[in-house]
Order: sequence, then structure tokens, then C-alpha cells
Amino acid sequence: MLHMERNRDTAAGTTVTPTTTTGQQGRGLSSQSGPMGSKVPLGTFVYASAPARIDLAGGWTDTIPITHEHGGKVVNVAVQVNNRAPYTVKARRTEALVLSLSYDPNIPSQHFHSIEQIRDHADPMVPGALLKACLVASGILGITAMRHDGDHKTMAEALKHSGGGLELEIRSSLPVGSGMGTSSILIAAILAVLKTLMGKPYTNDDLFYETLDVEQMMNTGGGWQDQVGGIMPGFKVTTCELDLPIQLKANTIEVSEDFIKTFNSRLLLIYTGKTRLAKNLLQTVLMNWAGQEPDVVDTMHRLVRDATQCEDALRQGDLTTVGSVLTRYFSDKRFLSETTLSHPPVLAQLLSHLSPHIEGFSLAGAGGGGFLAAILKPGLEKDQTVREVREAMALKGKDREVDGDSMWDWNATVDRQGLVVQVGSPCY
Repeated sequence: MLHMERNRDTAAGTTVTPTTTTGQQGRGLSSQSGPMGSKVPLGTFVYASAPARIDLAGGWTDTIPITHEHGGKVVNVAVQVNNRAPYTVKARRTEALVLSLSYDPNIPSQHFHSIEQIRDHADPMVPGALLKACLVASGILGITAMRHDGDHKTMAEALKHSGGGLELEIRSSLPVGSGMGTSSILIAAILAVLKTLMGKPYTNDDLFYETLDVEQMMNTGGGWQDQVGGIMPGFKVTTCELDLPIQLKANTIEVSEDFIKTFNSRLLLIYTGKTRLAKNLLQTVLMNWAGQEPDVVDTMHRLVRDATQCEDALRQGDLTTVGSVLTRYFSDKRFLSETTLSHPPVLAQLLSHLSPHIEGFSLAGAGGGGFLAAILKPGLEKDQTVREVREAMALKGKDREVDGDSMWDWNATVDRQGLVVQVGSPCY
């Protein structure tokens, strides 16, 4: 059963952390959020932190309408990057009846005094659209995606009715377009924080499905693997049977401590310097799926089969098979989205030096750029391998497309916590 477990108040604050019991669903189950299920007091911050995710197999089978027309199965792993959860959210209610949103540390917080100012959440290119869509979806302003006017004529009235002004801030330590599930995982974290502020019970499943709703509100589409990957810790497999309504089953893949240490020591994360536009890739894949070409349908079948093989290999501690599946997975993603190995430009040059050292590789996420994830062959030392490949590329002048430090200075390790929400003091 998926559920949220409330810990007792401590000196560090009140913590809500996602936990799972393998093999069962928990949609519809409730648990307390916020002190004793009540609204968080005015001026008290609610904090959240969440890991990124690296998809290992099955991506695209999680995407609407593919997932309910074909059935989906995805394997991914939650990761910290450079020893921290890369996504953070904080929010509090204020006496001043103003909505304040912060989505970029280089831009001052944006203040909104009119409900009209958040009606453009359906355009993902509008600054702050993700935060605006989450506010609407959460109901904290008393409006909905279908009924923007709600019961209040002004922002001040809406805020006063809901318990005070609102400050909301999100941060990501990863580059935009990284392929690591940023938008979906941030949506889930925002929803968890807002629900906690309002004292509303929620479950992991609530966050899974409501994140899907927010993505549809923003017209970005998307699937369910990203938020599952960032809400739940460690390795997990998620399935969705053919049919509507969508019903997810998310299960932790139990692995040994030794395997986690081995995986951490053999996992490479390298930034290509090229952002990926998931919405554009999504449109291409959905058009290909709509045509029902035999090769496209066969690819979807193979993605699900390989997800099963990857799951089995992880349980058996077989990283060689995981690497083989990862490489096939990248090939299938390229076929579906019509991306090429030479895009981003640095990728072909990177792989020419890296290939002798690795079991397998894939660009994370939709596959058009962002981070490359690779699994080293056994017996190799990660730092030494990175140093050798980096020096080889520098000698040939092949890393000009991306700054050397931003390309190589990333270390991904298996996350053990998943989404953490805490009242009163930071959880990061």
C-alpha cells in the first residue's frame, strides 16, 4: 500500500516522508498532512525536497494515450545529484494578501494581485506557468481549470478566504531540459506542500494522478513515470494496464546494499549541454503512435518486455543486462522520436571515447538531449575513467560545445528517501 507516514514532531520540525509497501495500490487511502491534519499556522514554512529520476526502461509506454491503449511498464531509479536532492519547494501563508511566486533565483519574486494574472497557466512558455497550474489544481485559491472566476472577484478575497497570502518558491540544481523528470517531480512536490499548508490528507497515489492532471492543464501532455520516479525512493517498477481509467501499480524493486554501492560506483552522469524539448518530442511520438505502423507497435511491445527484463536483472544484481537493456532503450527512443545519435553534437564524440568502458547508455528522459546516463564495466574506477575520457576529448578539442565543468561535474547516487515534506524547518 502506498501511503504517507507522519512522524512525530522533532527539533528538526514535523516531517512527512513517502513510504511504500511493495505490490499494492493505495489510491483513496488518506493520511494526515500538516499538524494533526490542520492548516499550518501563518508564517510557518512548509519545505519539500525530491530526487531526480533516471529512466532505465519502458519510457513512452507511460504516456497518454499510449499507456491506456497499449498498457505501460517503466523501470526507473530515484537519484540524488552531487549528494543532494536536486528539487526543492518551500511555501508559507502570510498576513499580506498577496500571491508571491519565485521560480528562478536570478529573477525577483513575482507578485500577483489579480486572479486574471494566473489564467495563462495553460501556456507552458509563460513564466511561472507550472506554479500557476499547481495553484489552480490544488484548489487553494478556490478556482478550477474550468471555472477561473470561482467564488471570489479578487485575489485578495480568494487568499483571505483560504487562510492568508501565499509565498511559493521552487528551485532546481539541474540544468533546464535535463531529461531527469524536473517538471513533473516539481509539480508533485508543489502539490504536496500546498496540501500540507491546507491540512489536506493525501497519498502518493494522489500525487501521481494529480501531477498528470496538472500536465494536461498546461498542455504539455506527459506521462506518469517522472513523478513516480521522484516521489518514491530507490529502484521501482510501475505498471499500467490497458484500459481507462488509468490505474497505476508502483512497486519498489528490492536490491541489496552491496548492489546499491556497486551501482553508485558504476553509474556515470554526463551533461551534453543540449536541452531537450519534451513537448516537441512528445508530439512526434504520439503522431507515430496514432499511425499504428507495425514497427511503432512492435517497439512499444519491446519497451514493455525490456522493462520486465530490466526489473529481473536488477533483482538479480546483473548490471551487464541492465546496461544492454539501457542501450536498446535508447535506440527505441531514438526511433520513436526520430532523434539521431549526432544530436546533441557532442554525443557521438563522447561515445567514441566512452564506449569501450561501458556496459550501456541512454540519454535520460525523452532522449533528445540533457544528461547521458551510462553504466561502467566492472573493475573500472569511475573518477579515473572520467579523467581519461575527458582528457582524450580535450586533446582533440571535442568538448567545445559544452563547458568542461558543466559537462563532467555531476555524480548521481541512488536516493533512499524519495519526496520528503517537512513543516517548520528545511529538509534540505
